Amino acid sequence: MTPIRSVVTALRRPLAAAAAVVALSAGFAQAEPVSLVGLNLSGAGFAPQVLPGINGTNYIFPVEAYFQQWSARGVKLIRFPIIWERLQPRLGGPLDSAYVALVNQTFGYAQKHGIKIILDLHNYARYRGQVIGTSGVPYARYQEIMTYIARQWSGQSSLYAYDIMNEPHDAMAYWPTAAQYGINGVRAVDSTRPVIVEGNGWSSATRWAEFNDALLGLKDPANNIIFSAHSYFDENAGGSYDKTDVNKLDANYGVTRVKPFVDWLKKNGKRGYIGEFGVPDNNPRWNLLMDNMLAYLKQNCIPASYWAAGPGWGSYFMSVEPINGQERPQWPTLRKYLDDSSCTAIGPNASGSTAPAAGGTGTGNSGSTGGNAGAVGNSGGGSAGNTGNTGNTGSNAGVQIPPSTGATAGTVTSVVNDFTNPDWHKGVFLKKAAISVPGTAVNRAAFKAGAYLTTADGQVRRISSVQAGNSLGVFTEGTPFNGNAVGYPKTVTVSPTGVTSAASVSSAINDFTNADWNRGVYRRAAAISIPATAANRSAFKLGGSVRLVNGQILKISYVQDGAKSLGVFFDASRLDASVGYPNTLMSFSR
Repeated sequence: MTPIRSVVTALRRPLAAAAAVVALSAGFAQAEPVSLVGLNLSGAGFAPQVLPGINGTNYIFPVEAYFQQWSARGVKLIRFPIIWERLQPRLGGPLDSAYVALVNQTFGYAQKHGIKIILDLHNYARYRGQVIGTSGVPYARYQEIMTYIARQWSGQSSLYAYDIMNEPHDAMAYWPTAAQYGINGVRAVDSTRPVIVEGNGWSSATRWAEFNDALLGLKDPANNIIFSAHSYFDENAGGSYDKTDVNKLDANYGVTRVKPFVDWLKKNGKRGYIGEFGVPDNNPRWNLLMDNMLAYLKQNCIPASYWAAGPGWGSYFMSVEPINGQERPQWPTLRKYLDDSSCTAIGPNASGSTAPAAGGTGTGNSGSTGGNAGAVGNSGGGSAGNTGNTGNTGSNAGVQIPPSTGATAGTVTSVVNDFTNPDWHKGVFLKKAAISVPGTAVNRAAFKAGAYLTTADGQVRRISSVQAGNSLGVFTEGTPFNGNAVGYPKTVTVSPTGVTSAASVSSAINDFTNADWNRGVYRRAAAISIPATAANRSAFKLGGSVRLVNGQILKISYVQDGAKSLGVFFDASRLDASVGYPNTLMSFSR
């Protein structure tokens, strides 16, 4: 589900645990039935922005009872999310023993109750907010963690497959290469189990072909890749369902949503499944659309895993976790497909049945506000320190560039020093997040701890410390910068607030709390709700930036416009309610 969700795929009651592995893989002689419908069990992926977090408080590993109850209902496969930063707190460092123990415990419960696990690295192609393949997260580190994962858990009999990354997005230039590194990491240890590859663009089924032709070049020595797309039936396909009137949708609308992905698989001779899908509980007609989609997927022998189940969901409108022992409205439709045995290989190239769909009709509410969510992880944990070799002042010493017209008060733009040595590249420190600028009086007054540095590539980071000399070593939070992207002859700008344009608008945050929102802050994605005034509609737009009350600068990734409220989504992980009402939100452009 777009921004932070995880998956549990439930399969069929008569399917033995060992058979589940064969059912979702290719190249085996046995003709075992494919489990066509599963679930998402996702509590362990909650609150990825809280690091390391506490089990039972910030995230929830399921106790044995969840495996017991879902196995009894026929669920035999679970897609299970883990968070990279919790598994490996330091990039390139060892695995966290306590977190590993929780995952081991999960595999033990699964084995005891005849369930197989798809282990899902639920990180949106990022580590601490940095895209895999950029200077902060080299491809080799991603390959390394996938090797560690395979080495740690390939011996678990309840492991079915590796989902190497959940919902990559805004990584068109990086994800195809990264995916190959991920495959290589798994295959260094495990040469048989399926590798599940999700697609760029939040793994959207509808827009799959638009973003993911580059994945056709992936190589797997085991020839056992399964592509995974996600699909929701609301307007933005993010799973919020806040503006969608199901009574106005065609009964085959769900089929329309997944068909582009299925057509891509057929065209290219690939196998796939729908890793996430889900519908609200407020109108029986949603179940008709879901049923028709599942019937279409069944015709093509493509499995699908429903979002969501597991601990921590409460009355969440798409959850199928029973409430006080009562089944949820979506469950009867899903249950129909658990005992199906019409497919013996994952499609769409396999033949399957053409059972008709069935469903109800009715009227319901539109749901709660939401939309596409941001990436997993914080901006990074790089700490300030000494510069080591500060280097020479360089040819730009003493040169000051005036602020551009319209810049806010206190904004200063400076050149980056021009020097390269073993510690610095184009005035950018190689070991920590730091940039060297001339030590002029203007710079000394402006570049101070607590202010915000804006680099040439648009990054905004809080300055953590400044080391003064003939030059200023300006240290920031986060991982080291890329000297080629932000170093000489580029410039940097410093501002007390992070705002470098005079055009800014402050807005109140809506004061409401419910199952989806806490003080106007979305619980399931990085989003804040504000009044839908004309000024806000003009100011809070895709590509702009906002400054939260805690000083954090975020980029707007999506705005959902309602009659009375705007849902403003950010390219970040979920936000803490402490930044919500009665605080304000400031929008600006850079």
